[in-house]
Amino acid sequence: MKQILFILLLCLGLSASSQCVSNQSFWINPVGPYSPGQVVTVNYTLGTFTQININWIIAFQINLGAGWTNLQPLITPGNPGGSGGYWLWDLQNTFPSGLNFGPGWRFVNSSIFNPNWGTASTGPFTMRFRVTVDQTCTADDLSISMNVFGDCLTGGWNNGACCSDPAYNIYNGVVQLPPIITSNINHY
Repeated sequence: MKQILFILLLCLGLSASSQCVSNQSFWINPVGPYSPGQVVTVNYTLGTFTQININWIIAFQINLGAGWTNLQPLITPGNPGGSGGYWLWDLQNTFPSGLNFGPGWRFVNSSIFNPNWGTASTGPFTMRFRVTVDQTCTADDLSISMNVFGDCLTGGWNNGACCSDPAYNIYNGVVQLPPIITSNINHY
């Protein structure tokens, strides 16, 4: 029984440490909290993508709460030492696996073998985007996070690893509403 428990714990430990993304960082300007109409710039960097089982990086998805509007890409990720191809800004794409992607950047590989492969680059990858706080009367969600996808998740490669890296949290908050000021009511 102890041997089975040891093997299970070992397997759980190995799966917990097998994430492909590491050294993630960001800066956000201005720093929150935010009110309606404010424009916010976000810079995100993925320091390293580890290619377990030749699983290549293929996409960066931006996840925004309902309180954001007017998402604009500013700086596209690089492809240092990577495969032939380019990063494409995309609002929506359905990958061969059925994964519904977007908005964000996805890599279009120029390979004649499989255009759904990612890039062989391991990073670093830096990108920047701008969002605006929507005009609202409610304390809408202003969360921002980033998902990094490998081509095993999108169907470009079938030797799976790193198919469930969690989203990286950048900001959590809600729209800060100005106080409603009304004049006194006079009753005659």
